[in-house]
Amino acid sequence: MNPLWLSSLRSRTHRNKRGGLMHARDSLDPRGSIWHFIAVHLRRYREAHGMSGQALGDLLGCDRSTVSRYESNTLKLKRDHAKIIDREWNTNGMFMDLIGFAERADEGDWLVNLADYEARATRIRMWETSVVPGLLQTRDYANAALTAGTNDDPDADLDRRMRRQASVFDKPRPPRVTAFLNWVVLAQQVGSPEVMRGQFAHLIELSKLPHISIRVVERHAGAHPGLDGSFKLLTVDDRDVAYTEAATRGRFLMDPYDVQEVAVSYDWIGDVAAPVGPSQALLVAELEKYA
Repeated sequence: MNPLWLSSLRSRTHRNKRGGLMHARDSLDPRGSIWHFIAVHLRRYREAHGMSGQALGDLLGCDRSTVSRYESNTLKLKRDHAKIIDREWNTNGMFMDLIGFAERADEGDWLVNLADYEARATRIRMWETSVVPGLLQTRDYANAALTAGTNDDPDADLDRRMRRQASVFDKPRPPRVTAFLNWVVLAQQVGSPEVMRGQFAHLIELSKLPHISIRVVERHAGAHPGLDGSFKLLTVDDRDVAYTEAATRGRFLMDPYDVQEVAVSYDWIGDVAAPVGPSQALLVAELEKYA
């Protein structure tokens, strides 16, 4: 691991120990989230056993800041560490069971969390494999995409998507946005030709803004890590979080090591993506097909 990156991480963690981590711990709701329940009870069990955060860190083979992040739910408890805790505290596998429940549970708040992170982000990096990213969609394109799916209430989902866009772009200092689009995004028709014409015109206008960069990964780019699926990297409160797409619901990655893996994939995609100028030319060429 890059020692400069690790030093920066430790500096941010130290800076947030009494601020961000304590604030996150105070906002935990163990009645509404299994992960919050795990974080709260980890701290209660630790204190009941008379252990300091440093002592638990020594037991787990990690530093004290990791324990603090477990207890504030800014980092989800790892299975290997839960196994050690269950063994040492004789909990009959309770923490391992709780992690299993948490991973299987659909708590229904992932989209709300995503919108909140997007609204607070100072930098948003996106990779999209098949459709125009939601933040860059026109209303007509979004409507065509949502009505083609299995949404119970596409009108409500459409309004929610438009509000997400407004929360990101309609503010005095919008975030720096970089979007890598797979060539399939350009080839896939969503809605009528008129819808596609409006969407390409919108992408071209967005790409001219100083805080938005849109680049295309062309068909001949070959295999790369982005083939695993779409994702986002969001810089929020001086730290990066990752969000990966899935068929039914997305997944957040908070652990710095997991986030770094996504960031490396993003950089790799950037190595094979067309530069901004040629990418704009590709968007114009697609627009002309629908003229």
